[in-house]
Amino acid sequence: MRLVFCGNPEFALPSLEALLAGPHEVAAVVTSPDKPQGRGRKVRPMPVKRRALAAGVSVLQPESLSDADFLRRLRDLAPDALVVVAFRILPRELLALPRRGCFNVHPSLLPRGRGPAPIRWTLIRGETETGVTIIHLSEVIDGGAILAQERTAVGDDEDFGSLHDRLAQMGARLLMNVLERVENGDLLEPIVQDESQVTRAPKLKAGDYRMDWTMSARDIGRRVRAFSPQPGAATRMNGRIFKILSADETAEKIALAHGELRKSGDDVLLVGTGEGTLQLKVVQPEGKRAMTVAEFLRGRPALPERLE
Repeated sequence: MRLVFCGNPEFALPSLEALLAGPHEVAAVVTSPDKPQGRGRKVRPMPVKRRALAAGVSVLQPESLSDADFLRRLRDLAPDALVVVAFRILPRELLALPRRGCFNVHPSLLPRGRGPAPIRWTLIRGETETGVTIIHLSEVIDGGAILAQERTAVGDDEDFGSLHDRLAQMGARLLMNVLERVENGDLLEPIVQDESQVTRAPKLKAGDYRMDWTMSARDIGRRVRAFSPQPGAATRMNGRIFKILSADETAEKIALAHGELRKSGDDVLLVGTGEGTLQLKVVQPEGKRAMTVAEFLRGRPALPERLE
């Protein structure tokens, strides 16, 4: 099939790689305009754009997906289908353009996890199972008919980074399977999503990454995993940002007030919560690299009484 690929971040790369290596023709890639990123706020292209250019594929970067010139260029390409992975909301004109519709890779078991941050919310909620879903895009955001779905258990120690990478690879494999079936004329039986089972995965704001030590150790630990390795679960130590990248709830009962710190030996750092105690494992002080707690404590004679 002749395809146009729409995507932006790292999550979309395995799907794009699979398409480039497969039997389909990628006529163009659509990605968002370059924008400032990272600490230095330097203007950088999206990962999908970098890969497309390296492969010699034409790249389109419209400010608006409803732009008349952009839509004309897509019509001239005459794609059989659009493949959409971690992109923007498509307007009606774009949804109606390809003759075989728009296929979307979504990292959740829809209708659970509708929204832009399903992987993080899977971890925040402590869900033990997730997966990927291929849908035919519709005007209902993440609400199109389900074409295929694959499930996977969430590991007890799995964080956002590892789960993100696993689901990205799963999504690419499932996408290729669906496209092969479509091209071969195999009968697909789309499943209408059950609206009564919908859960939301809204975009997280900067304040959501700040730890609230009145929460339970279990819930804080889930958030640490959901925000690791980037941007990191944030708190403050001595008025400076202090990120926690790995932590476990302790099994033993330890009497600590929420936010209170206690050092034990050379490699154990505990913090009290609203319920239970959290043992910090990997941390990142402001302006420093990520390090184990043992590295952090080495040569540090005193700690503040609590995290802010």
